[in-house]
Amino acid sequence: MVRALALLFALAAAPGLAAWPEKPIKILIGYAPGGSTDVVARLISPKLSERLGQPIVIENKPGGAGDFAAELMLQAPADGYTLMMSTVALHAINPGLYKTQKFHPTNDFTAIALVCSYPMILIGSPQTTFRNPAELKELAAKTPTFYSSSGIGSPGHLSGELLVRALGANIIHVPYKGGSPSVVAIMSGEAQVNFATLPAVVPQIRGGKVRAIALASKERNPAVPDVPTLAELGIADFDVGTWSGIIGPRGVPAEVVQKINAAVAAVVNDPVIKQRLIDEGAEIRLMSPAEFGTFMRAENLRWVKVVKDAGITPQ
Repeated sequence: MVRALALLFALAAAPGLAAWPEKPIKILIGYAPGGSTDVVARLISPKLSERLGQPIVIENKPGGAGDFAAELMLQAPADGYTLMMSTVALHAINPGLYKTQKFHPTNDFTAIALVCSYPMILIGSPQTTFRNPAELKELAAKTPTFYSSSGIGSPGHLSGELLVRALGANIIHVPYKGGSPSVVAIMSGEAQVNFATLPAVVPQIRGGKVRAIALASKERNPAVPDVPTLAELGIADFDVGTWSGIIGPRGVPAEVVQKINAAVAAVVNDPVIKQRLIDEGAEIRLMSPAEFGTFMRAENLRWVKVVKDAGITPQ
């Protein structure tokens, strides 16, 4: 009897899943427009819409380094129609920075598709002249110096705190509601230094609107081949980056997850899209849903420890 009921339910559900999607799909972004997560989402969404046969609607919901958007998504049904382009901050950095999140950073989500990763890059205001961390420390000793970030708990915030501790410098954190506003602060001279995600600032670097100082990665990046790593400038083992991936609320049907994952893989492997991502400093990181889930849990363990070791106090 139990098996018969299970089969009946499966048959009833199958037509709907086979037809999915039957309406537009919403993807939430936890940051203001113009940041790397937003850039990646808007780059792949037109082709993803073609693949899935429905419009993709991007909605920016900044706040709490992604936590606010996650809270909104978790209020939606787990049917694949409300998703989120997530980052390392939500699942790995925020749990170490915040005393309480309103959700479990990994268990309350469905890992669907990792898209790419990218390093952080240290940039300076065009109104400044420091060329390396040592000269930045000298600047901070002479005049009030500020570093902007896309918000408390963002990779830029963590990178900035790690740099402040490595230098022993007095550089004050100023959080903004997204990567784009924090970079505008550098362009205007409102803040002097910033750790940005590389894809978000490649155009500004090439246009001379900000000065590229160093990459927070083990190797140089082909998008900015002349920019050294922090290790080359005397700060060893400074490897901080982030990633973009599509997630849903816990319980999204496996068939829907697989359909989205396959569509994302096809879009990212499109030669034009792939080259755009590489040109903007991204590294392609396609995974199966199961692999992405394992990756998220590993990132959580790694970055909670980094936050603790860096001495950053939970808020």
